[in-house]
Amino acid sequence: MKERFVSIVMLLAVSVSAIAAEQSVYTLQDSYEAALRSYEGVKISEENVVQADSRVDQAWTYIYPRLTAYGAYTRYNDVLPPGGGGFIFQPEEQMQASLVLTQPLYTGGRTLAALRAAKTMRESSISGLATTNQDIMLSVADAYYAVIRAQKIIEVSKGALERMERHKKVTEREASTRRSKANVSSLLRANTLVEQARINLLLAEDGLKIARRKLALLTRLPENSAFAEPSPLTLPQENVESLLDTALKYRDDYASAKLNTQVAKEVVTITEGGHYPQVYAEAGARYQDSDPKTGLDATTYYGGVRLQIPIFEGGLMKAEVSEARSKQRQSELSAELLKRNIENEVQEAYINCLTIDAVLETAKRQFEYAKSNFDTVESLFAEGLLPSLSVIDAQQALFLAEREVTSAAIGQQLAILRLQKSLGVLGKKV
Repeated sequence: MKERFVSIVMLLAVSVSAIAAEQSVYTLQDSYEAALRSYEGVKISEENVVQADSRVDQAWTYIYPRLTAYGAYTRYNDVLPPGGGGFIFQPEEQMQASLVLTQPLYTGGRTLAALRAAKTMRESSISGLATTNQDIMLSVADAYYAVIRAQKIIEVSKGALERMERHKKVTEREASTRRSKANVSSLLRANTLVEQARINLLLAEDGLKIARRKLALLTRLPENSAFAEPSPLTLPQENVESLLDTALKYRDDYASAKLNTQVAKEVVTITEGGHYPQVYAEAGARYQDSDPKTGLDATTYYGGVRLQIPIFEGGLMKAEVSEARSKQRQSELSAELLKRNIENEVQEAYINCLTIDAVLETAKRQFEYAKSNFDTVESLFAEGLLPSLSVIDAQQALFLAEREVTSAAIGQQLAILRLQKSLGVLGKKV
């Protein structure tokens, strides 16, 4: 009895969870946040930021002093001189220990340059994460609007099926009233169009399943959830020149490219500094104990300055600095090329927005004409004033017009989102 009660409770819990999942309504912003929390590409970029933070910590360690401890125990095969004496220079056993403190005083500027480069790379990695986030958000928007479009296409397909079934009833009535070859042919044609409308509906429902699956793969949201249609977006009113300025201001990949040029410049300083004189301050304590005792057994404290000057390296400095300067020029050229690509991307996205906006307005007029024409033709056919072919043509025109309006409306919203992405403002409050 107890086991049966537990089974019933579990079944009810599963049923409630399923109902709750079906009733969950997610917005586009919910989908953005879900993808940014779970998508592996975002996690990879976040790890790049963590690694950049670690590189900054590593750069600091070359500025701080270093404290090193050494220890050694040695056992020899014999005492020298043999049998001992007044001065023993090789005992039988010897233990040594030391503690050394080293502080860099001058390293040719490379330690500070390395720290600046590490901080700049951290900023670049943060910009890279922002770029990845916007890429994912645009992919989510594509998948999200694909779901919305598929839902609307299903509604359009259902409307077409209802109209064809209504036309079929009229042709059936005509065929039953007047049994002629023309009426029988019209009825067969109506049956064919009804089945075609059912096929279109099945294809639309299949398209919705695929769109939901793609969105679920990006966001990890349940496939059977409901998705609310986003509020309509409007095209920016600025001219192209203002939009280009906005893109160069907010594009994270362009900011990252400029930061990389700064890093390349610091690398030149680091490379040159490695071949300049190096100065270190050094202090320490050294302890030695031997058995039998030697004259060197003692605890010694010392301090001083160590100077290291490279004299001849076979042209190594020239080669390494030449390579570093070449990479600096390369990074500057990459940033300039990206700037030109951004300008082209913004102009293309803006033109696409204008084009799809014009297409949408034309599609709306086309739909109004097709709707009025179908209502008129259907009424005249019901009165026996037009043949069924006129109804079929009107229905086909209306179905295509409805699909075109739906596709153009979704395309307009995606075009605006792509423009926002090209401007670098997608998901940002500017």
